[in-house]
Amino acid sequence: MNTLDERRWIFGGGLTTEWSWVVRRRRELALAELARIEKDYLKRAPADVRRRRYAAGLRYFLKTKTPERDRLAVHPCFDYWLDLHARHFSAPVQDSDWHLQFGLFQSFPAALALARGDRLEVDATADPDGRFYLYGTPDFHQSEPTAPLSVRVAGGRLELNGGKTRASKLVETVPGIVADDRGWLMVHGVTMHGLAKLEPKERERFASVLARAFGDLRERDPGLHAEMRDLLFALVPLKNPIEHGSVSSSYVNLRGAIALSHAEDPILQAETLIHEFCHQKMNQLLVVDAVLLPGQNGQVFYSPWRADARRLRGLMLGAHAFLNVARYVATSLAREQFPVTQKIELMVNVALRLNQVEAALKALTGYGAFSEFGRRFVMGMWSELEILRHAVLWFPPALLKEQAAAAAAHRKKHALGDTGFHKSAAHVDKVRRAAFLTPEDEA
Repeated sequence: MNTLDERRWIFGGGLTTEWSWVVRRRRELALAELARIEKDYLKRAPADVRRRRYAAGLRYFLKTKTPERDRLAVHPCFDYWLDLHARHFSAPVQDSDWHLQFGLFQSFPAALALARGDRLEVDATADPDGRFYLYGTPDFHQSEPTAPLSVRVAGGRLELNGGKTRASKLVETVPGIVADDRGWLMVHGVTMHGLAKLEPKERERFASVLARAFGDLRERDPGLHAEMRDLLFALVPLKNPIEHGSVSSSYVNLRGAIALSHAEDPILQAETLIHEFCHQKMNQLLVVDAVLLPGQNGQVFYSPWRADARRLRGLMLGAHAFLNVARYVATSLAREQFPVTQKIELMVNVALRLNQVEAALKALTGYGAFSEFGRRFVMGMWSELEILRHAVLWFPPALLKEQAAAAAAHRKKHALGDTGFHKSAAHVDKVRRAAFLTPEDEA
């Protein structure tokens, strides 16, 4: 496939051939990196490390070319495991680091062997919290922190250290997507905001509201819902100490996981899921197309959403995410009845987002240099923004005017004049200048 269709990436396009191609390309790159790591392991691993049966797990995973293996190769913990290796093994490391890195990997071949009913014997290492996960399932086994483990899989059963062991389970929000506040490879990379450690009832409630949000998404935007169910594996709970509407984050090295705070409102949770999922979707798309051409990270731009500056990539991700959020909320308003107060709040949400997206797209269009697909993608977002403006014509005119004024006030405070640049001490001319006046007799 040589040409991407920007229309199916602006909004949810469902599980099309094009979606599958992008997923496959991401998987191919991940497996190629794993093959390179296996060769490096066989060449450089200390003798004490090589005596453990880590290589058997690497070899089994690489040679077992099945749909089950392919699914695990795009798991967020696989993503993060590769990133950890890239960051830590470019320089000499201690034997304990080798044991932890390659011992943790064995969760993937063990899960694969269980799914396929294969026989497998490997050595593994429990994570620093003492857990051995079976990725792609909600199951994990409890042990001691970083304990060495002997793993045997046969007949669809798993034994640790020569004995049968009973699995504990993570809560699933919907089948295939767990609520995970404990997995070390999952939460170690969540660095924005504080992680929440939930009690069992809190965990169940966190998952149940998100399940409702997924159900609403399935009805209101089937294409986006299908993409989410395919890409996402885990939702990580965050603290919300100062009671923002929502606190959330996602990461380029944890594609397939979204971190977000609990809220009782399914609409708010759906908005948050859409926002962070769009970032994840773009991070996956960037595997096959840069969208923004390289070399544009030197300048900072005004952010329509925050007081701090953003780079062009941040403006692109924000415009894409909030365009999707505004469309979802506008669709919900058009299809369903809400209490008057909530209805007004949702209208305010949509109206403000439209103005913010317009400001971001203006800066992108004025200052960015794009790939051929990137140009079509940004122009396509402009078109969809204008279409969406038709969907809010029934909103109260005073409300629309008020939100346009709020966006303009934010711009006046943080933008450098009428440009798209961010106002800062380095970019503000503090020299007092005389006003330009045209003499009346020459007017």
